[in-house]
Amino acid sequence: SFSKSDFRSFPVMEVRDAGPATKILKCKLPSNQHIMGLTVSSMVMVSGEKGENGKSAARPYTPITTDDQAGYFELMVKGYPTGVVSKYLCSLKAGDSVQVKGPFPKLAYSANMKKRIGMVAGGSGITPMLQVIKEIMANKDDKTEVTLVFANQTPADILLRKELTKLAAASKGQLKILYVVDKNDSRDAEVGHVGYVTKDLLSRTLPGPSPDTLIYVCGPPGMLTAVAGNKLFEKGKPPSQGEVEGLLKDLGY
Repeated sequence: SFSKSDFRSFPVMEVRDAGPATKILKCKLPSNQHIMGLTVSSMVMVSGEKGENGKSAARPYTPITTDDQAGYFELMVKGYPTGVVSKYLCSLKAGDSVQVKGPFPKLAYSANMKKRIGMVAGGSGITPMLQVIKEIMANKDDKTEVTLVFANQTPADILLRKELTKLAAASKGQLKILYVVDKNDSRDAEVGHVGYVTKDLLSRTLPGPSPDTLIYVCGPPGMLTAVAGNKLFEKGKPPSQGEVEGLLKDLGY
């Protein structure tokens, strides 16, 4: 369906609200039998609107559907006022189309490669986490225990919350989720911690450092740096994990 060498066009079938300034675009694949051909975990590049020079910016997105779903794929997009691509994608309606190139593999996941996986996500950084969680939960032979710490500003900002809560409830304890918010004025009972993601919070929640443990981190740059240190940018290569810094380094990962 997708191509790594050029952008291909896919019709938008439906646009749903997913939270404040956030949309889910349901996009049609060439037939009801087609799948994305995407290994977990992978991302795609999505193109924005063409400018006067005929060129357009592109940004990486992680589809929130997996290859278990044939016929369509879904992208969750949080629109930022200054986001050239995200603002354009959030303006699309059913009948429009999106230009996609990829998929580009990130860290390859295979069943039971680790006994325990910890995840720290902020805002729309939940999308790669959901891809891995779905892969694990869809395989009854995969016994990996997953703990997700999901940080947002308020309970209303918790993206994909219904789906995540449902996955956790069906997992019989295999998936544990801690919702963290800056402010909980609505006294939301599902929120597990109010305030910043701290060293103490992570030490109490995440699986401890071990060869059998893997920690995923995805979120806004400030959070990423505070929790795990910055990404490593090398010419001609996709961004990768730089030297572990921040809270994870303090905790001995």
